[in-house]
Amino acid sequence: MLGIVSRRKSLLASSILCGVMLPAVGAWAQQTSTEEPAQVEEIVVTGSRIARPDLTSSSPIAQVGAAELKQSGVVNTENLLNTLPQAVPGITSTVNNGSNGTATVNLRGLGSNRTLVLVDGKRQTPTTQTGTVDLNLIPPALIKRIDVVSGGGSAVYGSDAISGVVNFTLKTDFEGLEFSTGYSKTDNGEAPIYSADLTMGANFADRKGNVVLSLGYNKREALTQGQRGGMLNTAWGDNASKTGFVPSGSGSNEPGRVDPFVSGKFITLPGVTNSAANSALFLTDGNVRLYSSATDTYNFAPVNYVQTPQERFSVTSLANYEIKPGLRAYAKGNFVNSQVTTQLAPTPIGSRTFRFTLDNNPFLTAAAKTALNSLGSSTSYTIPASSSWTAGTFTDVDTDGDGLYDTVTGSFNRRLTEVGPRISKFNFYGYQMQLGLKGDIDAINGGFDVYYQYGNTHGTNTLLGDTSLARIQQALLLNAAGTGCADPSNGCVPINLFGQGNISKAAAEFIKTRITAAQDYEQQYGGFTINGDTANLFSLPAGPIGFAIGGEYRAEEFDYSPSQDLAAGNVTGFNASPPVKGRFDVYEAYGELLVPILKDLPFVKSLDLELAGRTSDYTGQPHPAKTYKVAGSWKVYDDLMLRASYNKAIRAPSIGDLYAPQSNGFPSATDPCSSRGAPSAAVRQACVNSGVAASVVGLINANQQTQTLSGGNPNLRPEAGKTFTAGFTYQPSWLSGFSLTADYFDIKITDAIASFGGSASNVMNVCYGALVNGNPNSPYCQAIRRLPNGSIDYISLTAQNVASIKTSGLDVSVTYRTTLEKLGLPDWGSLAFRSLYTNTWEWTNTPDEISAPIKCADKFGTRCGNPTPRHKLRSTVNWTMNQFGVNLVWNHLDDVLDDNPASTYTVERIGAKNYIDLSGDWNVTDSLAFTAGVRNLTQEAYPILGGNASPSNSGYPATYDVLGRTFFLNARLRY
Repeated sequence: MLGIVSRRKSLLASSILCGVMLPAVGAWAQQTSTEEPAQVEEIVVTGSRIARPDLTSSSPIAQVGAAELKQSGVVNTENLLNTLPQAVPGITSTVNNGSNGTATVNLRGLGSNRTLVLVDGKRQTPTTQTGTVDLNLIPPALIKRIDVVSGGGSAVYGSDAISGVVNFTLKTDFEGLEFSTGYSKTDNGEAPIYSADLTMGANFADRKGNVVLSLGYNKREALTQGQRGGMLNTAWGDNASKTGFVPSGSGSNEPGRVDPFVSGKFITLPGVTNSAANSALFLTDGNVRLYSSATDTYNFAPVNYVQTPQERFSVTSLANYEIKPGLRAYAKGNFVNSQVTTQLAPTPIGSRTFRFTLDNNPFLTAAAKTALNSLGSSTSYTIPASSSWTAGTFTDVDTDGDGLYDTVTGSFNRRLTEVGPRISKFNFYGYQMQLGLKGDIDAINGGFDVYYQYGNTHGTNTLLGDTSLARIQQALLLNAAGTGCADPSNGCVPINLFGQGNISKAAAEFIKTRITAAQDYEQQYGGFTINGDTANLFSLPAGPIGFAIGGEYRAEEFDYSPSQDLAAGNVTGFNASPPVKGRFDVYEAYGELLVPILKDLPFVKSLDLELAGRTSDYTGQPHPAKTYKVAGSWKVYDDLMLRASYNKAIRAPSIGDLYAPQSNGFPSATDPCSSRGAPSAAVRQACVNSGVAASVVGLINANQQTQTLSGGNPNLRPEAGKTFTAGFTYQPSWLSGFSLTADYFDIKITDAIASFGGSASNVMNVCYGALVNGNPNSPYCQAIRRLPNGSIDYISLTAQNVASIKTSGLDVSVTYRTTLEKLGLPDWGSLAFRSLYTNTWEWTNTPDEISAPIKCADKFGTRCGNPTPRHKLRSTVNWTMNQFGVNLVWNHLDDVLDDNPASTYTVERIGAKNYIDLSGDWNVTDSLAFTAGVRNLTQEAYPILGGNASPSNSGYPATYDVLGRTFFLNARLRY
């Protein structure tokens, strides 16, 4: 029987060894052997490369283990990471508008590009031009634990570790076979998620080698706001008194409307006082009436996703082999395909300038032509280059002398429902390989690690349901008879934009454009580390000096190639995305010291000093960037240790920061000079001072989103961050299983790379605020480009080293493990309690030297973005007895206030939220186990907002649970 088992294991090992080659054709990866305890200790403390005899660290570390991942029932790891108090949610499965198909982690709310993501202590290949890592490309079935290190880590790991490091440690020592599957859905039977993973591992060559092969699959079904219903089925705005919601939505509605373009012109409507702010709403019969922003907006909510669909496949292979005692080769190959789809309401024409045939237009009634004739101008006027599809200088004429201009110009808003919904299909392929050699160096009681890594993430994005601005313009200009296009090229079909449902199928096909974009991020990364101590040479009275030295080389290259219409901005419903291509190389050298100062003295069990430094020479930068770390730990006695750390960290400009061309975006930001902005007397005067005509101030029809134009800057410098942490750990010998840690943190970032002014909302607040008061010579007011009718064309935001960010607070962790018997209760198993708490009392962004600081602690909104609650708490209680276990999780988010003092909204405060998760474990046998549970047990309500909501789901779905109560079931079979 033993022989049969042995042969099975040998067969399994050889099969898996072949499988190692599948994803990478010889892709090799990092493996840290866990068969020798000393080697395990070299990697247990994330944040240092020095081997040490215990788990102590001078930097605060929060840890998520495999058991917690299993008990939470989550398939996407970002959903669990975002519940940690140190994290502010980034892009998640419930972010639709604003999603780029990736999943990110954002420590301290400082940005996912300032959080360094590692896998087994080495960099993961980025996905986007901003240098951020897609967590979808890390196989969840192989995650052993996740370490979250707060504070800068650039001296140890290099750029990007300003807010901290998230290190995913994989199961590199797996032996046997494990199959797991999972299923979850809401209590309404919505938004199901399926997952299945198969992991195989075996030792070979008398346990000198180990190979692991893991296959993973998950599918996430879509859920729209319309399918969910209730408040989510409607796009909400604030009533005039800001005391309640009213159906709002977009001014780009299905019937369509037109506003004057030429300054001083207006639309003549019967019984309506002439005003440049009048907007003509098109009726289905081709007539017009006055548009009402209160009743004529478009409800874009129903077709937007509450949960974005995803399908993910992964293949990961690991191998390590002991060539001889003290010398081990390791390898990894990883391939992941992640497909994510987002869906928005049908394409809007949003305040776009078009010339259109008026006289002899068969789609308009005589009354409509008379009303719109006053849009024309016999005096020449210029359409700016920002409206490239129709730019130029024009004079309107009446050729036949019938009193109607042949052609006039207007600013159009219309929802192109006849074209269908806007769908963005993201398809990412991530491939990464590593190979390395690790060995012992007896002379220094340490070892070396030499490694090379190649990674590539290839992504495609297919955009459906968008239209060409140039073709719409072509289809609006008719021949003299009004029977066809004036320019019939490319099969032009006249378009009837004038009324809901009036665009013919042929016209819809003509204006459609299929958009694609491809991107590649390639990373080459190699280096070496030597660590050990001086025991064989000399020792201080308190012991030998530990050290680590090393060097790294990294080359990163990004290439983004969009189709022509997308690159040129010849699209109505998606943001323009010009091509981006760039590369940088960096050569780095680093070193660490662990110096024992005192030991075994009264009140000084040990006193250690840690020093680290790194120099990084980036191509394109005039000087190498230098980072360092000074830290210390003082163990007063066995129970109590004090620790402190000071780091200088950097974030080098990403390829997108440096090389991205100008492109447009549509953030949530309301024009203060518009009717939606409800300007005060002071703001009205500032609007007039800036050049907005007094006759239209307070009357401009504006959407809740404002177009921006932003891009890279090749002259950017690295950001500089300084982080300080100080705290203690307490593990009383008189209370076995109890530990308490508390750490103060303070992070300051200078020369932060940010769009000019910080955001569109802040640029407008500064321009029309008391400081600038609409001064037309101010760069803030000059950044706001308006059309002749007064509405905003776009706001220019260019990346600069102008911002500074500061955050500070306190992290507390409490852990207690015991048995019920020790508590004086019957011997009914063991109990484990863990609580993580963060108090963020300061989070301030200063966009530049002119702007007032934007204080975001306790805030949310158009300037701060996702909420930053001051108090965040995650507590877990686990009870286990024999083969059964019960797990209870409580997540608490403190209340937050709106961040914009210049505006008032119906919801100025989002109350505190408490999320309760409950799950149970049943280990039927050593081979079979089940976990079942429910998330958001008490159905904590999702906060609906009006004008201060994010673009997704009428609120902040990355922070607050929009799905509601969700049930899950996982099963695991192992032998």
